[in-house]
Amino acid sequence: MASYSTLLVPIINEILVREIGEANIPPLKWTKVSPYRYKFLVDIGDFTEVVTVDFEDMKEHIRYIFPPVYNNKIKLAYNIAYNISGDENQYVKTDLKTLLTVMSTIVDIVKDFVKQNKPDGLFIKGTPKKLGNTSNTQKNTLYDAYIKSQLRNIPEYVSGSSRDGFIIVKKECIN
Repeated sequence: MASYSTLLVPIINEILVREIGEANIPPLKWTKVSPYRYKFLVDIGDFTEVVTVDFEDMKEHIRYIFPPVYNNKIKLAYNIAYNISGDENQYVKTDLKTLLTVMSTIVDIVKDFVKQNKPDGLFIKGTPKKLGNTSNTQKNTLYDAYIKSQLRNIPEYVSGSSRDGFIIVKKECIN
């Protein structure tokens, strides 16, 4: 027989995904510091942290990241990477509202980047919570659920799965 905690996991996940889908948390104010870098401040606990969002050109890795169905269709793609005060690992525990605020801000930045650069594809992968831990399934699931719910704000793109993360692709690259 399953334990109560095991039985609660699907219910908690459903509540979380519903919360994400209905999230109307406004993004924080951000600044574009270069064509491929954005920054914003977020309060985490007693500290104000700097979040840096980078868009890294993936031209050398497109065929490894995007499924074969997109071969020869995606020419311009970027990896979306962010860190909090220079740390890619999520050492600081934050509450759900802070995490959703950060994600809302990243989505707002992605919308600006897409509008300015019109990439064929974007890739995002969650980083582990602790150094040395390779599991990031929970974070990828959260990112995927949140961005899919917010994708309606970027109508010319769709989301999909990739090897280690998920992708956002121009609809015209699908056909």
